[in-house]
Formats: sequence, structure tokens, C-alpha cells
Amino acid sequence: MQVRFPLRSTRARVAAFMSLLFLAAFGVSGLATWLALTAPVDESSQARLLREVGLATTIYATHKTPAAVRLISERERRPTGYNFRITDREGRRVAGDLPEQAYAEGFTTLRFQAPATTPTSDDDVVRIRVLTAKMADGALLSIGEDLERSRQLQASFLRTFILTSGAALFIALAVGLSYVTRILRRIEVIAATADAVSSSGEMGLRAPVRPPERRDDIDQLAIAMNRMLDEIQRLVLSVRQVSDDVAHDLRTPLAHLRQRVEVALAGPPDAAAYRMALEGAVEKIDSVLTTFEALLRIGQLEAGANLATFQPLDLSETARQVVEAYRPSAEDADHALELHAPRSEWIAGEKSLVTQMLANFVENALIHTPAGSTLDIRVEHLGKSVRLVVEDDGPGVGDEDRAQIFRRFYRVERSRTTPGSGLGLSLASAVAHAHGAEIRAEDAGPGLRIVVDFPALQAAPAATSPR
Repeated sequence: MQVRFPLRSTRARVAAFMSLLFLAAFGVSGLATWLALTAPVDESSQARLLREVGLATTIYATHKTPAAVRLISERERRPTGYNFRITDREGRRVAGDLPEQAYAEGFTTLRFQAPATTPTSDDDVVRIRVLTAKMADGALLSIGEDLERSRQLQASFLRTFILTSGAALFIALAVGLSYVTRILRRIEVIAATADAVSSSGEMGLRAPVRPPERRDDIDQLAIAMNRMLDEIQRLVLSVRQVSDDVAHDLRTPLAHLRQRVEVALAGPPDAAAYRMALEGAVEKIDSVLTTFEALLRIGQLEAGANLATFQPLDLSETARQVVEAYRPSAEDADHALELHAPRSEWIAGEKSLVTQMLANFVENALIHTPAGSTLDIRVEHLGKSVRLVVEDDGPGVGDEDRAQIFRRFYRVERSRTTPGSGLGLSLASAVAHAHGAEIRAEDAGPGLRIVVDFPALQAAPAATSPR
């Protein structure tokens, strides 16, 4: 992806924002350190001077003046960083090297030009903090501390802070730009995949996903998009399949309808013939409408309809009601209909949908199994799921057909002469998926076994509404 203006690039803006944020945090930290370093300078300087003046006053008070002056002068020559000055009561200097100046009692800050140390150097401004105290005999004792060390420390800190700030900004920009570039490159791949799918219609493209141990939020985004593309691909293929199936399976009844009408119109006018033709046309139209109604119902279920009406449902009781409703028809067709549901098993569902699904299973078995067959319906508890099993001992379904029987309009070859549209099991599959259940067809050896695993309710409802 070419970017003409860098500041319009997301990676540049994010890197700049993160760098400025880091620099601001670094500046706040540096300012706090500066204040912590410079604020106590005056206080610590005054404390040291008070301590030193107290010691010198003690020496002056406990010794005679010549001895006290000597001791203080010796202390002045030590590398303590202090300067002294002692003047008698007439103001004459007795000892010390502080500049000639009138010193008042208390703290004073002196500023004066110090002579250059070399011919080529300029004079420097010297700042000295001085504490002056009056002795018992009227003499003045002044002790000064050069503040140059504090100034040099502050200047050194400021230079170091500026240098480290520049280095930190450069590192933050480099690292931030590199990191953001890697992230945005992965996002660009995901965007390019989506763009390729939308522009070329190639539904098989998917965004790359890293191994599970290295996945992050961007991988989760890619997984979500891939899942969305899978669902879109499934829906597109489903629409194509439905269109093909509708065109194929509805062509025959519509052609029969047209043929019946044409035959009636081609013959001599006869009210009885016209009536028979119209009755046959109504029968064919009802078959087509039933097919479209089933398709509409499947589409509604796949779109999430009826999910808001789910309530606690006793699957065992629902199965019992379906069995009782179909038992007379089964007996008339010489079929045995058996139910094994020893206790109530609760799921979250919509009763009419689950009843319709189970009725489709029973009708399908009664139509496609010979007389004398047994149809067994079982409701079982399997930990976190409730299993519904509908099993017959008829001729069964081959492996290839068994993998296709839940498709719309799919019919086993030997069943094409029997009534039906091939949508019963497809509708049952849509009902199962709408309830979050897994549905599959198995070989019962002999016969066919349909298994539906519903998520079980963890606790049965305290009270149920009357059925």
C-alpha cells in the first residue's frame, strides 16, 4: 500500500502519538526529578552553614581569640568547600579570605566577578551563600559556601536530561514505528483478503492466522473474518443449490400442471373433464405451495427466526405426544412404533418446531420402510446434552446417500416414486441447528438411525406451564 503523505499514514500517526506520549511522560518524570534535586539546595546549604557556624562559634567561645582564630584558619584550609572571615568589633579583618564587604548578621548571597584563571578566559560570576554571626566579644564570624557546585550539578543534570530525552525520543520513534508497521502490515493483509473476496468473488480466500500459541487480538480478528467468510460462502452455496434444486424439482410438477391444462383445453368442451383438470391442477399447485412453504420455513430458521420464543421444553413429553399422534397411522401401515423415554429431559426450545422435526422423522420412516418394520424413538441423557434417537430396521440408506439426505430436495433414487418433496429432513436439520443441536445420520445395520444431540438445561424448571 503506497502512502504519499507519511503523516496521513496510520502507522506514522500511531508511532508519532506513542512517541509524544512517551516523551511527555519522560518530561514529567524529568521535571519531577529536577524539582526534587534543586528544591532542597537552599535548605541543605543553610543547614550546613548553620552547623558550621555553630561549630566555629563553639571554638571561638572556648578558646582565647588568637587560638580560636588559628583553629578556624586551620579548618578553613581543609578541603571543606567553605570560606571564612573574622572581623573584630571595629570591622577590621582578623582572618579569612571572604571578599571585603559589609556583612549583616544572618544569611547573605554574594555575587561578584572572579578573576579569569587564564589569559584567554573570561571572568566568571561567583555566587556564595554567607552566614554571619556575632561573637560574644563583638567580633563577626562569616562563613560562606560556594554555590557553584550546585549550579554545576543542575547544569549537568539538564544536559543529561536533554541528551537522554533526544535518545529516548529516537528509540521510541524507531521501536514504535517498527512495532506499528508490523501490526498494520498484518491488518493490511486481512483488509487485502476481504478486498480480494469482494472484488474477485473468490470465496475460498482466507486471512492468514498464526499458530495457537502465538495468537493475539489481530489473529482473533482474522479468525472472526474467516468465520464470517465461511458463513457467507455457505449461504452463497446454499442459495445456488436452492436455485438449482428449485429449478430442477419444481419443473416436473409445473410441467405436469401445464400438460393437464393443455389436454383439457385441447379436448371438446366438457364440464366434467374441466373439473377433473382443475382438481388435478389444484393438487399440483398445493404441492408446489407446500414446497415453497417448507423452503420459506427453512430460510427463516437459518436466519435465526423463532429463537426468541425458546422456553424450557420436556423432550420426553414431546416425543410421547408425537408417538401417540402417529401410532394409529403406524398400526394401519403394519408398523411398530416404540418409545423409550423413562424420565423427563429438559432442553431450551420452541415446542412446535421440535414437534415438527420429530414428526418429519416419523413420517419419513413410515413412508420409506416396508410393512412389519419397527420404528424406535429414544430420549437419553448424556451429561451436558440430551440425545434424541429415531431408528428403524428398514432397508436403510447407503453411505453416499446418507451423507446427502439433509440437503434440500435430495431424495434417494428408490424413493423418487413416493410422495414428498425431499425437504422433510432438510427442515428437520434446520430446526436442529436453530436449537444449537448436532444432527447426523448413521447406519443402524439394518436400517437408518437419526441422532440429534440437544444442549441440556442444567436444571429443570421449578414449574411448567400446562400443555
